[in-house]
Amino acid sequence: MQTNSGNQETHFFVVRQLRPSEKDLFRDHLLRLDRESRTDRFNGGTKDDFLIAYADRSFSDGTSVIGVVNDGRVIGAAELHEKPEPDGEPTAEIAFSVENEWQHRGLGGLLFERLIQTAIGLGYRRLRVTTHSQNAAMKALARRFGAKLTFEFGETVGLIELEDAVHMALPIHARTDFWHQRDQH
Repeated sequence: MQTNSGNQETHFFVVRQLRPSEKDLFRDHLLRLDRESRTDRFNGGTKDDFLIAYADRSFSDGTSVIGVVNDGRVIGAAELHEKPEPDGEPTAEIAFSVENEWQHRGLGGLLFERLIQTAIGLGYRRLRVTTHSQNAAMKALARRFGAKLTFEFGETVGLIELEDAVHMALPIHARTDFWHQRDQH
């Protein structure tokens, strides 16, 4: 895929599942996040030691990590963590991070689309996103993909029913077919 930044520079990148052998790429991405991006991703400040341990843990606990890879570097990531719910509905907690210089270029939406495809492929029925109340970008992105947001214990929590959001992860021609068939039923 490619994106043009405001200065007409073209960037090529791939949005894909990261392999366990690429955990260092994910770790390095997390370490490059600026203070505000770390706060947005982890709902508070984080030290480098925490991020290193977090990256290791993510690839050992079954987390699915999707990365935006540009020139051999992960510049954005989406995570899918299994989160058992009391009602037994297969649910995953999701999280996103994009390095500061790559923000506001549509990478979050691309990551979200791939994340939905991955979640459906793994049999999840619902996605849950939690962020601090000041993270306007994450709240807007979650709403774009159908999240119903509430405020709980000082955090913004969103729930996405994948049956309702599946069309957003389809190619444009398939989205048209999806809505046409859905309207006929």
